[in-house]
Amino acid sequence: MSERNSRFFKSIIRVISLLLLLSPASGYGEMFRAGSDTWAPFFMVSNNQFSGIGVDVLTEVSRRTGDEVDLQHLPNVRALSMFDNKEIDMIVIDSPLWNDQEKLKDVLFSDELMSVQEYIYFLKDDYIEVKTPEDLRGKVVNIFLGYSYPSFEEAFNKGIVEKDELSSELSIIKMLAEKRCAAIFMDSIAFEYNAARLGYEMHMFKRGMQLSNAELRIKIRREKASILPRVNKAIAEMKADGLIDRITKKYTE
Repeated sequence: MSERNSRFFKSIIRVISLLLLLSPASGYGEMFRAGSDTWAPFFMVSNNQFSGIGVDVLTEVSRRTGDEVDLQHLPNVRALSMFDNKEIDMIVIDSPLWNDQEKLKDVLFSDELMSVQEYIYFLKDDYIEVKTPEDLRGKVVNIFLGYSYPSFEEAFNKGIVEKDELSSELSIIKMLAEKRCAAIFMDSIAFEYNAARLGYEMHMFKRGMQLSNAELRIKIRREKASILPRVNKAIAEMKADGLIDRITKKYTE
């Protein structure tokens, strides 16, 4: 082989090596099915297109791992049922805190993406100081369908506090504004985002007791454990380069 040809082939090899290095986790290429209910600004649907913090994060994670994710918009109860029945592999974004503790043995969670703080929200003029569930005795609170609040579960189960479960953050906030419930439980990001969408001024409301500091993660079926190391690697990289913060700010500022 001539020296010229040798240099040419060495150049080709270097280019191929560089492309392989830059390719996201080549060699995996598995297909996963993921579902989520509408949860603005984490998962939103418009004209059959998905957007939101969780959508953008999971899309970037799959790009970096080299896997494919088939996203589905599903009512929360159906998504949980399909997850339990192995019809989907992931919940786009979830928290261990919001799950039935008895089912956690069948579930894996990625490393933490971010955290959200959940509070009790009232109309400012109807504020109730809450230190224990007993302070809401006889009151109706609205929560998102399928969500769990451990500190209030006993009060809900005994009928001390009545809960009304809805499948839309907008409806939950509207019912509070219309005085059709005494309070609502919601994370601060979703509350502020959706109240603004409805055109409500923040001074109408007053935030009360903090219910949780919920770590948000990607929820994965235990049978799909092989994906977890590369998902966590992608998350660590995205945190290090500030991408998760930038995605969050894109929808909240």
